Amino acid sequence: MIQSITATAYTRYLRAETGADVSSHAAFSSRRISAPPHNHIISVIGRLDELCRLEAGWDGYVAPPVSFSNANFALSVLASACPPNGPAPQIVPGSDGDLQLEWHSDIADIELHIRGPNNVRAWRFIQGGADDGEEIDLTTDFGVVAGWLAELSEAAVAARPAAA
Repeated sequence: MIQSITATAYTRYLRAETGADVSSHAAFSSRRISAPPHNHIISVIGRLDELCRLEAGWDGYVAPPVSFSNANFALSVLASACPPNGPAPQIVPGSDGDLQLEWHSDIADIELHIRGPNNVRAWRFIQGGADDGEEIDLTTDFGVVAGWLAELSEAAVAARPAAA
């Protein structure tokens, strides 16, 4: 299972998948890029790369692509918060170079709005809970989100035998 990848490996992956040479991008160096410890890593990296390569104005107005710093930070958040066998997030671009990580199920919704590195608005709604859900601002500690995702994963696992 992949725990982290080097920037060089990530560059090789992007070049193989897209033909793009991102090695000259200032954000790449020999440092390690944290990767989520779940089996969705390739699809997550691919989606983040896709969002970073959006054309300016992709939304029909003037939206820029998702910034590399936001995509890299999102990858770090996933690495720190996702349970090993948790569900993959939906990853949605925002109109300011920002992005959202979203998980939706029959029992709960979790959304992380990554406005910038260390600038995240986290929201969770639980069926039968508070009308508007729970919303908090986070910077570096994503333990609360890890707990939310663990609860969501546990509920999904508990529901599987009932559905069978």
